[in-house]
Amino acid sequence: MSDFVDIKVVSSSQEFNDAMQIRRQVFVEDQGIDPALEFDGNDFSATHLIAYFENKPVGTIRLRYFKDFVKIERLCVTKNMRKTNTSALLIESSLSFCASKGFEHAHALCKKELLDRWGKAGFFPIENAPSVNQNGMTLVPIAKKLALPQNHITLQTSPEILNLREGEWFESQKIARTETLDRTEQIKHFVSMTNKVRNLKIAPHIPPLNWHPPLRYDVVDLFEKTK
Repeated sequence: MSDFVDIKVVSSSQEFNDAMQIRRQVFVEDQGIDPALEFDGNDFSATHLIAYFENKPVGTIRLRYFKDFVKIERLCVTKNMRKTNTSALLIESSLSFCASKGFEHAHALCKKELLDRWGKAGFFPIENAPSVNQNGMTLVPIAKKLALPQNHITLQTSPEILNLREGEWFESQKIARTETLDRTEQIKHFVSMTNKVRNLKIAPHIPPLNWHPPLRYDVVDLFEKTK
């Protein structure tokens, strides 16, 4: 399977509703989580990223901000996209977005059985942080140090840039859109990224991908044998 998936920062009521519908489908309907727990009131003070495939919403992730770190939450992907790298792309895009905002640390909670998978993405358990029992799962606090891009947001950033739509601060400096790149090279790039997420050991020093919204990613089927 190979086609394009768009990942963008939610910036309209329709996109917000799409993100909430994905979470309702995955967490409430599929996993049986109480809607009152899933929709906890924090959605209106958070940033959401959403993935579209063939113009249909297929994945989302939520970001909340604290003093010196960002918390990554509510990552979910629809059933038809769970054998692709969509979730990995959402995570990488979120980390790059946060790094552009100047955050050097990302925090998340993960199931104990998924620690190895998150470790390959550069996350590590937080020392002395207590685990959380939630919805029948044991969740472990994990973190990752982010590499800040040279042009990340600071107090000295021009007000003209700060007034731009969220995530589009450096739009004029973005690289060519992926649809203009050679398709073979594009697929090789995302296969490589997928392998990195799946195979690397904990490596907090590895910088995240550059964030240049909106992006069109080539979706790679993780179960597809590449020649």
